Amino acid sequence: MKWFNTILLLLTLPLSACAKEQTHMNDSQQLIVFTAPECSSCIQFKRDIMNDWRAELPMSEIGDSKAPAGLTFEKPLFATPTVVLFKQGQEVSRYTGYDGDKKRFWQWLGFQLLTPEQQRIAFEQGTERPFSGSHLDEKRPGTFVDPITGTPIFRTDTKFNSGTGWPSFFNPIEGSITYHEDNAHGMKRVEVRSASSGIHLGHVFDDGPPPTGKRYCINGKVLKFIPDNP
Repeated sequence: MKWFNTILLLLTLPLSACAKEQTHMNDSQQLIVFTAPECSSCIQFKRDIMNDWRAELPMSEIGDSKAPAGLTFEKPLFATPTVVLFKQGQEVSRYTGYDGDKKRFWQWLGFQLLTPEQQRIAFEQGTERPFSGSHLDEKRPGTFVDPITGTPIFRTDTKFNSGTGWPSFFNPIEGSITYHEDNAHGMKRVEVRSASSGIHLGHVFDDGPPPTGKRYCINGKVLKFIPDNP
């Protein structure tokens, strides 16, 4: 199959609505999606993942089987779409093929981007020690986002001091989380996960302030804070 000429398209930074042309192919860390024409899996990947890209890590698309100048594959490509993570010009990991399993893709990316402690919380339903996480005292106007996908989850104006040692909120951004029954450790709780990546965030309780009466008790280490523009 004849490959198209290289198309470089840098998608959005977090919370930005406009794409811009990719001009630097030697950034310290970046994702490149290698696609082929008439590839149905590529079309689905673009629709499910790329079209609403908000992650901070730059992602580019290339319709070619060769790496751009300055970047080196670990091994040749053998299928599309293939997502390759390059660091300092060298391939460090790749995700090959796509069958619509968004959670699997985000988990792969999460294991490339998150620290071991973040991975433990995000993928093993772990809990950070109270008063040890991030954002406990964050009060600036802004948005708390998924650290992998960049999708907004909470706003600062829904945050309150619960005294528990974990960042607490009384309301998430609509559609940003999912709810799951959790009977671990002899307790009956409601787990909350990020709707975009599926990572574990924490739990929700019915002892919060008005107007919702809810307390979303969240691990700060699996949130990223983006302050509002001045």
